[in-house]
Amino acid sequence: MQQAHEVFTISPVAASDIPAVTQLINSAYKGEAGSKSWTSEGHLVEGERTTEVGLLELINRPGITMFKCCDMQSVVLGCVLLEKRETTLYLGMLSVLPGMQTGGIGSRLIQYSETFAREHQYNSITITVIDKREELVAWYRRKGFVPTGSLIPFSNKSSAALFSFSLMEMKKILV
Repeated sequence: MQQAHEVFTISPVAASDIPAVTQLINSAYKGEAGSKSWTSEGHLVEGERTTEVGLLELINRPGITMFKCCDMQSVVLGCVLLEKRETTLYLGMLSVLPGMQTGGIGSRLIQYSETFAREHQYNSITITVIDKREELVAWYRRKGFVPTGSLIPFSNKSSAALFSFSLMEMKKILV
């Protein structure tokens, strides 16, 4: 399934894309020096968000598909991981290159994820967001996600929390 938006294409991540996608995710989550990346969690988490080995393991798991958003030169500008769960589609690792944020790529990837969910008979999408990230929670609220009241302890193999926080579960019901 591939979809074009203006000068962008969205398609599944292949094993050959893993180095570029790993770099994109780590740069988006960590923030780059001097960048105005509002999605950075570098002040909350140390270490890498993911590794090439970890991503390769993820995309090879049944029920998981990762999509990349590329420009016409095939540069990976954004990505999203979708996991088919029993009652909902889980959306994770939504990442956009820091210099391309606020350009609508994240919104396009969410729209694409909603289409994917409907095509696979899901009526909701669930995400988790660091509860201390008020600006990110607000962005997801504007996209139609609402907190479920569920908090999940933070855990990541390749990084460690600098402060105490939880992951807030949010859900969007698709109409």
